[in-house]
Amino acid sequence: MPEHITDTGPLVGWINRRDQWHGWSTGVLEALEPPLLTCEAVIAEAAWQLAPSPEAVDRLYGLVEAGALRIVDLLPEHMPHIRALAAKYPQMDFCDAAVVRLAEMFPQAKVLTTDSAHFTVYRRFRDKPLTLIHPAGKG
Repeated sequence: MPEHITDTGPLVGWINRRDQWHGWSTGVLEALEPPLLTCEAVIAEAAWQLAPSPEAVDRLYGLVEAGALRIVDLLPEHMPHIRALAAKYPQMDFCDAAVVRLAEMFPQAKVLTTDSAHFTVYRRFRDKPLTLIHPAGKG
């Protein structure tokens, strides 16, 4: 059973030494046993944020290729769940909804995120808080 789901922020922070979350991300991610669960939306968002550095994007792709990140395919099967989440939380983007859906699919897994402002508000299964590891948390 997978133990951790990663959002975009920790991946970007781990790869980009100039990112504000680099120290936190490095400490947390290097202490975890791979693979980390994620989805294509997270990889796409991380690649976009890392795009100024082709080497950084390549490191991200290398994590996927090496199996350190396990991509869970959510589309099209889970689209109704993602739509329902987006309707409930107007500030929620597709990537956040996909991460919350992963937390519903793997309820024992902890979600790694740097976005505690949103993820502390989001609920899985309508009313259950996510189990988070984030910079403001005790993780």
